Amino acid sequence: MADFVSAFIPAFFYILFIVDPLVSIPMFISLTKRRSTREMHAAASKAVLIAGVIAVLFLFLGPPLLGVLHVSLGDFKIAGGIVLSLLGLEAILGIRLQKAEKSEKDSLMTVAVLIATPMLTGPGLMSALIVLSDEQGATVTLAATIAALAASWVVLYNAPLIRKLLGNQVIAIGSKVVGVPILALGISYARAGIIA
Repeated sequence: MADFVSAFIPAFFYILFIVDPLVSIPMFISLTKRRSTREMHAAASKAVLIAGVIAVLFLFLGPPLLGVLHVSLGDFKIAGGIVLSLLGLEAILGIRLQKAEKSEKDSLMTVAVLIATPMLTGPGLMSALIVLSDEQGATVTLAATIAALAASWVVLYNAPLIRKLLGNQVIAIGSKVVGVPILALGISYARAGIIA
């Protein structure tokens, strides 16, 4: 049990840093600004549910898929490290490497999908899931993923209140601070892949 807890805690924080629900708040609020509180809560729940399904599927199907593609774990660590490093730089520098889709006509399901992926379960999380699964095992990685997504649900569910209490500026600063450990984690993964 002690071994599980000692492996779970860092895995949880790694995944939570990568998912970074604070980054999703501005987009989530923008896409749901004309919706009722009840509809915003429903969109948050659907987004996390979709993100969870994607993450779990990739956790268990990702490694066999790598085998079919003849991609080694070392190769994937390098690729995942590059992706994580880019995500960290995005957060720190405030740049966007991909075009965000925004439309006020989006249905609640479309909003949920946009928040679920690529915001919550993007390539960075998929890379981290495979690497963590290899290093810590599927059980620890699954538990950490569920816990991190549950924390993300709490954040998104309370997005209107969080924005009101903290303000956009504090949320933006927090996202930049979180970008530093993401960048460091990406470099660590890439280095481990090169050594392997």
